[in-house]
Amino acid sequence: MKTKKIIPVENLKNDIAKQPNEFTNAIFKGTALAYKLILFALYRTVRELNPINPNKKNIYCAFTKNEFCERLGIPIGSKTMDLIKNATDELSESFLTLENSNGGNDQDVWLRKMPWFQKVEVMLNGNVCLKFNQEIADFFDFKIGYTALELLEIGNLRSFYAMRYYGFAKSKSGFCGENGNQKNKWWFELTEDEIRKIFELGKNDYPRRNTFVEKVIKNPCEEINEKTNIRIELEYEKLEVGKYKWRFICSKKVEEVKKIKKTDSQKEISTKRKINSEVNEIEFYKTKYPEKFSEYLKIAESQQTLPFGIPLCLEAQAVQMLKKELGESE
Repeated sequence: MKTKKIIPVENLKNDIAKQPNEFTNAIFKGTALAYKLILFALYRTVRELNPINPNKKNIYCAFTKNEFCERLGIPIGSKTMDLIKNATDELSESFLTLENSNGGNDQDVWLRKMPWFQKVEVMLNGNVCLKFNQEIADFFDFKIGYTALELLEIGNLRSFYAMRYYGFAKSKSGFCGENGNQKNKWWFELTEDEIRKIFELGKNDYPRRNTFVEKVIKNPCEEINEKTNIRIELEYEKLEVGKYKWRFICSKKVEEVKKIKKTDSQKEISTKRKINSEVNEIEFYKTKYPEKFSEYLKIAESQQTLPFGIPLCLEAQAVQMLKKELGESE
């Protein structure tokens, strides 16, 4: 067994079951700002009816000028419309790359590139209207999505790398305390070559390995530890000369009810109430129906279809499936 370097976490048990590394071959091309806004747009889209055809999956989303600016930290002032235009340019240039590793002949598609949006419109009043690419909506199952807590935490993150690792961590949270994992822990693994591919980093990007490790792996995980409800500890293994594999060991911090303060704005109060409601509902069903909840949590993990590590609240999905069985779904 190869020697493992611990940074700085206790040795893991050797009998931990191998957890599947089922990351899709979908690669996001765009800026951190575009990635964040796509998450917010998806959150709204999956929760609203299609305004054109209520019987079809919704692919439309709209933000008021103030909402759009608030999500992206754009100041309201004389240059606001220019900043909105620049931000929507970034959205228009964002696309998804899908790699087909199962091709057998020259006529098989090797790469498929799809723009995220069919239309990005800015109105005279500064409102932004988005129409997702129908092909992307058909390819991936936009359902349930993320919780208010996840969106709050994503909004706090600034590093694109941190957003992606956060998404990977959330997508594997169904293994928490399962399959040989310690209580409240789960993990995922990536080689340094895989990390470079995910972030489209060439040999000339961070050519010194110590800089690559510091900027692309350590610092983003430290940001997650500081700003979200997840903690990631790191372990790496040398596979061969110049080749390394990293294990991202995840755990949840103690979930605290978001206390409402007198100084909170109406939006902050609304967000905290929504988070507390979601947390309380999950805890209720997890406690009252532990076996069924665990069963549906595994199903939710196996059914993930959103691309490139977009975070999904698996526990929220498990609750929805359980409520449906109990006849309590809306």
